[in-house]
Amino acid sequence: MKKIGILLPKSSTHPYVGYDFFYGLNAFYAFHGGNNPSFFTSNIGFGVDDDLLFSETEKMFLEKNVDVVVVFAEHPKVDKIFPLASQFRRPILVVNAGAKYPVKWKAAEYVIFLNLGEMLSAKLVAKKGIVQSGVQKGINATNFYDGGYGMADGFYLGQESAGANILFNFISKHLEADFDSRSLIDFLEENQDPILIFSTYTGEILPLFLKAVEGFDQKITLVCSQATIHEIISNELGSKMALPEIIACSSLSPEWPSKGFQPINEYFKTEVKREASPFSYLGWDAGEVLQKLSSLANTGWTDCAQKLEQTSINGCRGALRFHLETGHFISDQYQFKIRGNKYKVIKIEVAEVLKEWEQMMESRPTPPQVGWFNTYLCS
Repeated sequence: MKKIGILLPKSSTHPYVGYDFFYGLNAFYAFHGGNNPSFFTSNIGFGVDDDLLFSETEKMFLEKNVDVVVVFAEHPKVDKIFPLASQFRRPILVVNAGAKYPVKWKAAEYVIFLNLGEMLSAKLVAKKGIVQSGVQKGINATNFYDGGYGMADGFYLGQESAGANILFNFISKHLEADFDSRSLIDFLEENQDPILIFSTYTGEILPLFLKAVEGFDQKITLVCSQATIHEIISNELGSKMALPEIIACSSLSPEWPSKGFQPINEYFKTEVKREASPFSYLGWDAGEVLQKLSSLANTGWTDCAQKLEQTSINGCRGALRFHLETGHFISDQYQFKIRGNKYKVIKIEVAEVLKEWEQMMESRPTPPQVGWFNTYLCS
């Protein structure tokens, strides 16, 4: 592929999300050398304007004559551009955090998906956390922003399969000035039994939530969403606060800042002048997918999709397996426990993750849509 069009989002609360993805993709091509493609970028705001998404995609195909469009956006807004892929017979690669269900499980022709697997991580850690700890009593803790995405349903599906007993729901305000943890603290003070807190927080209120539960570390375990644990790790909150034991699942090993895929880390240090993020790793894996698509450029779409299904791609996060029906690349996941600065990591092979994905399809035959339209963390 000689020309790649990239539609990038903006974010006020996480301003580097789109840039980190873009530089991760650049790192992939810089590492492999050779005749690198030309990039054509466009800003799509918060990804909530489907007309803008359509017009920018159309421009990429018509005016820039790109071979593929990579769009960092989310359902249901991104679905409006899918007919353009079949009309131009050129692929669209949709990337995001994986925090929403697709509008339809059946993928459109020439459309493929690659994400961080947020919902799958939530489902996996809820089920494994309950079964492995033997603790069935739980609290759901989130806010009006993070709680508006599919991780909450991922937690629910995992809780349901493992027989959890949710005793309390703590839904806070999502702005730092409005955060009030009194009701959560009161409940924890009254409860004497071991309990799991299924936690989905990001941004400025994450440290406030962690501060609220600091004193209860002997009887609670935090079961964190992927985005929550990524921010705890990247901001080194575990070493700054006396946190309870944390368990999480993620499509990226928790040791990525220090022991992760070094070509990405080195590229960011030398070329970008800051640390890589999980979205940098997503960008590199997008390069792996685009390279595979390029090798199948002269293949009809049906045959191309079948060959993708038959081929395992080794991404920087682990194995990537193409799920033909939904057009999604499913990746390895990592289950880990954190206490202070000590990690215990267990790899979850992609075959097991694929089974969880298909069980999710069975549980939600008509994929539900959440209230927020913007892409997760692009706020």
